[in-house]
Amino acid sequence: MKKHLFHRALCSVLTIGVLLNACVSFEKGWDVAIPVENAENPEQIAEKVGQLESEAASAEAVEVLLNTLKELEKADPTNYLALWKIGNYNILMGAAYSDQKRDKKKHYREAIQYCEKAMFTNADFKSAVLDGVDICSACSKLTLQEIDAMGYWYTARFYYFKDCLSPLGRLFNTRIVIDNNTMIERIDQLDSTWAGGGNYFSRALYYIAVPERFGGSKARAEQEFGKAIETGPGYLVNRWGRAKYLYSITGNKAGFVSDMEWVLQQDPRNSGNPYPWNVYFQEDARSTLASVDDLVH
Repeated sequence: MKKHLFHRALCSVLTIGVLLNACVSFEKGWDVAIPVENAENPEQIAEKVGQLESEAASAEAVEVLLNTLKELEKADPTNYLALWKIGNYNILMGAAYSDQKRDKKKHYREAIQYCEKAMFTNADFKSAVLDGVDICSACSKLTLQEIDAMGYWYTARFYYFKDCLSPLGRLFNTRIVIDNNTMIERIDQLDSTWAGGGNYFSRALYYIAVPERFGGSKARAEQEFGKAIETGPGYLVNRWGRAKYLYSITGNKAGFVSDMEWVLQQDPRNSGNPYPWNVYFQEDARSTLASVDDLVH
């Protein structure tokens, strides 16, 4: 009997150890050093970035864009625009062009780090975190200038939570969602219309992902998507997301088709989100419409 109890206790200890090790930690962005290099003139690289950004319509093109942004970072390590855009396009690489979980993890982690580097360009935030204040407690120091870095920081973490963790992993990493909500609240204080309703979009995803017994609600998600569309009526992401993440699981086939067809009818060069993202939304809309009967029941 004692031997049996010992084995049970040992198994329990080992299980707890495994679960504790399953908790996700992210290396802080400002700890990842990039050597300064005498590359091209930063202004010339920035012009090249703008051209590439207007043309990137494939994984290979987005990879070239990312590498060019990193060239700009090497020439100008505190270039805020380069830093948050590296974060943004790493999210795109993970979401749109990575099939393997390990590749998604790599891109989302890099996105988080670069958004933190971008936030680190704020002197007050930098001082707070170097004094040991955690990011979400220090986010009150951030201003409208850093709003893109803040928004894509929580977006990358949400994608990591959704795409890279198992159901059990999500259970033991709810801190990711809680911290995201703190950042979302700070963005609301600065500009609730950020990214054409990005915060409303994220709240909709939160209400879909969380079980009803913990506050999840498909009805609330529909309301938040409605607010996102009202805030950014021309942004492809809002109707695309409502179809992909809500209507596909509630069985609203007519709504799904209507939203995805609307996405396909828009000009990807003039629809709120950056062109490389709009290309992804339209390609995904085209693909999902072709198999709508399998997706929406």
